[in-house]
Amino acid sequence: MTHSCFRRFRVAMLVSLAVFILIFSSDGVAQMGKSSLSGRVIDTNGKPVAGLELAIKPVEIKEPRDMVPRTPFSDWARVVTDKEGRFSFPNIDSGSSQFVMFPESASDYEIISLETGDLTFYSTAFLPNFPIWFGKLTFTIEPGTHLENVVVNVKPPRMRIRGRILLKDGTPLVNTEVGLTVRRRQRDTTLFILPGGGNAGSSGRNVKTDAEGYFVSYYPDEASEYSVIVKCDGASAKSRWFRLKEGQRNDKLVLVLKDLEEHRVSRKERVKARQAVWVVNPENNHAYKKIQCDSWEAANAQAAAENAYLVAINDASEQKWLEGLYSEKAFFWIGLRLQEKGGTWQWNNGEPVTYANWITGQKPDTASVSEAELPVAMEFFAKRWMVIGSENPFLPIVKHAILEKEDTPTQPTESAQ
Repeated sequence: MTHSCFRRFRVAMLVSLAVFILIFSSDGVAQMGKSSLSGRVIDTNGKPVAGLELAIKPVEIKEPRDMVPRTPFSDWARVVTDKEGRFSFPNIDSGSSQFVMFPESASDYEIISLETGDLTFYSTAFLPNFPIWFGKLTFTIEPGTHLENVVVNVKPPRMRIRGRILLKDGTPLVNTEVGLTVRRRQRDTTLFILPGGGNAGSSGRNVKTDAEGYFVSYYPDEASEYSVIVKCDGASAKSRWFRLKEGQRNDKLVLVLKDLEEHRVSRKERVKARQAVWVVNPENNHAYKKIQCDSWEAANAQAAAENAYLVAINDASEQKWLEGLYSEKAFFWIGLRLQEKGGTWQWNNGEPVTYANWITGQKPDTASVSEAELPVAMEFFAKRWMVIGSENPFLPIVKHAILEKEDTPTQPTESAQ
């Protein structure tokens, strides 16, 4: 594959989502407007890897730093490399997808890089100290594009623990973020029946199960005894202690969350009760509440139904108070909106704009915008203000809003300092 066969090749890195997006386009036209991807898989010695199962995983952005499958894994395009390591994926759709091995977290190989022509894209998904979700090769191929002679470089995994999480009925816990703690101890004896003793250590982080309930941890880096604890929505499961020698892997761990559904029901009730509470800012005596919503319009409609309005932020003090109250990594619709192209920014409750906290450090030029009625959200990291138009890639993940009201709410309230 050379540069001459590309009409456009662009690589964009969505820094806040920590994921590479490769966008391919060529002069070739696939049948019926579908795209295709073909090439071969080789190991670190340049030898072909035969019998390796590969998959194209269609994904979409749901939350910051979170890409989820947009189709059931049974519908993923899957192929097996031949004796020369070659593969071919015909009829790929034009949505965002990830190039993965199958099962995604249970393969005997890891992807190092993907080469197309003289361009190489490296995966960081399996590097030390990187979370698994970081740096998976995510791409979009424009309709009608043939991407050929791709070279996928793989290697056997290093020392690791691979496990599978099941529910009490035996079904896997799929595509779910869980808390993972790997405990380590070293003892002079090899008798596993002896309790306690030895040097202790642990590593905790969040991991996400794949489409078959598997997870991977690369914390083990030396000969020792290990035990694994997983937690999800208040439910937990713990493995027995097991020994790993230098370079060994435990790929057969199974953990069962027996009471997950009961914990989830209890959690939903607590969340529902919390969302019904208005929090009063002691500086202005206004009440605020976080809601879930599908769009700016839906949030505005719910605000009106509760005799409130989408939050109007009038000074730096109010902005800082809101940042502390709603510190979770999520986008929030606010009441600022551009009513028409070339117009002025206005708060939805009619108050004048006396303060701004734009992500770029300055107010966008309203004369240069391409669409009218542009809403604004506080972005998930620093809570600065961001214009979210219909073409903004973050639009699908803005699922919350902040309401404000000046009179005393009829629902329960609490004060926040």
